[in-house]
Amino acid sequence: MKTHTLESIARDFNSEVVVPILWHPPRFDRADWMWIKNVAQAGPELDGRVTDIKIGSGPHARRLNCMHRTQPRRNFTVFYRRIADTMILVLGIGSHNTNDKQYTVQWADGNKSRIVLSKTAPSGEQYLVNPIGGCFGFRTLDPVLNAERLSSSIK
Repeated sequence: MKTHTLESIARDFNSEVVVPILWHPPRFDRADWMWIKNVAQAGPELDGRVTDIKIGSGPHARRLNCMHRTQPRRNFTVFYRRIADTMILVLGIGSHNTNDKQYTVQWADGNKSRIVLSKTAPSGEQYLVNPIGGCFGFRTLDPVLNAERLSSSIK
């Protein structure tokens, strides 16, 4: 199993944004790419958590982060996990539909789905995945990735 370090992530992906292989090379237009990088650089203080989707249980529940940008005639949403103060792991990209609670999202595993933020979902496996595989050999800012790290080190 591959163990990611901050150095290997910066070398193999990007020092700010980890983009799963589905989107390699990063297939975002420049405006979207710069916005994703700005989300990473802004730090955890500005992260907006999606709190009305029930994902898992206990301390690992509701850990999907969502940042949203809307421009005239254009909107773009990135769903991600925060790895470090200025580093994110992209889980999904999409846009809102009729309002800012309904989104169409392409997930890092290739699936595409609609989600409605005002409805509680009892599970959300697509939100909890580690789309780059392996485990993180350092403590991240995300408890799900940290739990994976701890469980893999126990084996």
